[in-house]
Amino acid sequence: MNEMNQKNEVIHQYKDDSKFSKRQGFHDKYSTNKYGFRNWMFDKYEIKENSKILELGCGNGLMWDEKYEELPKDVHLILSDFSSGMCDLVREKQKNHQNVEVKQIDIQNIPYEDNSFDIVIANHMLYHVEDVEKAIEEVYRILKPRGIFYASTLGVNGFQKYLNQKFREFNKEMDFFNIENWSFTLKNGKDVLKKKFNKIDMYEYEDSIEINDENILVEWVLTSTVLQGIKKEKLEGLSTCFAKDKDKNGMIHIPKQIGCFIAVK
Repeated sequence: MNEMNQKNEVIHQYKDDSKFSKRQGFHDKYSTNKYGFRNWMFDKYEIKENSKILELGCGNGLMWDEKYEELPKDVHLILSDFSSGMCDLVREKQKNHQNVEVKQIDIQNIPYEDNSFDIVIANHMLYHVEDVEKAIEEVYRILKPRGIFYASTLGVNGFQKYLNQKFREFNKEMDFFNIENWSFTLKNGKDVLKKKFNKIDMYEYEDSIEINDENILVEWVLTSTVLQGIKKEKLEGLSTCFAKDKDKNGMIHIPKQIGCFIAVK
């Protein structure tokens, strides 16, 4: 078990979207690629008329907020999350869309029959799952033949690597954000998927972070599952580590590595 898939911490983190939405807002504001990952990801989806789609770990449903009207005719979309709080939030947001359902689902035990869905989606959530191989088996089982699985995740050479290096600089005992230990990344995700899927493609989304306030970086890390329970006082001085990276214009430039796998049954 790694720092990202400790069940009790994940449940607490995602009981509502208070911290989740702050992290989303941070990336919306400070990412250099203004097209936006959500738009890029939606462009990857091959959604046809009459498709039956299941998203697992939909969070607050932000991915779909401006996309419902773009769905082809007679698409049936099921948005699901492990958190009842997230499900309640999304259920309220999409109540006027008759072709959308909201369900509370654990990806490790999906309550649908074999060969039920044309598309299954899991965005930035597989590294939170206790048994990722079981999760992939369940996804494969419920996909129809030639069904498509879209799974986005993070790479090991992006924001998390930067944060890990800064924490180790701040305190060598703080090995936080060590993404090399995460269970599903752009580095190891294909090996996990190919235990069930034969056709797998990977795509990367080019992006980075530019920010001029080191204190906002400290506020961001405090919203993470990784630092659940850590008091801000314990991180006094961390902002100084971030500030060391400012260029002559006062900007901190941080790489991001993010992308998705597209696997066909």
